[in-house]
Amino acid sequence: MAKSNAQLQKDKRAKEKALLDRIGAEKRTLIVSKALDHALLILGERHGFEEWQETVSTFIINLAAAPAAESERFVTMSRPKIVISDKWSRQLEAFAATGAEKQQ
Repeated sequence: MAKSNAQLQKDKRAKEKALLDRIGAEKRTLIVSKALDHALLILGERHGFEEWQETVSTFIINLAAAPAAESERFVTMSRPKIVISDKWSRQLEAFAATGAEKQQ
C-alpha cells in the first residue's frame, strides 16, 4: 500500500529527529554553495549514502577534536586550481544578469 504524502513527510521528520537526537544536535539550516551541494549529492549517489550532512558534520567534529599534528595535513593539502573557461565566464555573466541558471 502506498503511503500518502503526509505520512511520507511525517516519517521523514521522525527519521531526521532520531538522527539529530543520536548525534546530539539541534536542527539548523546548513547553507552550502550549489557546487558543494552538487558534489555532496554525487558522493552520496556514488557511495550509496543519503545522510551527507551527518557524514560531513562528523568529519569536521572529529577533525576539530584531533590533535593539531593530525589535522594539520588537511590545512596544507593541495586544492585544485580552477581555471574559468570562456564558456563558464559567459554562463556566470548570464547568471549574474538574470539570476537564473541557463538550462542546457
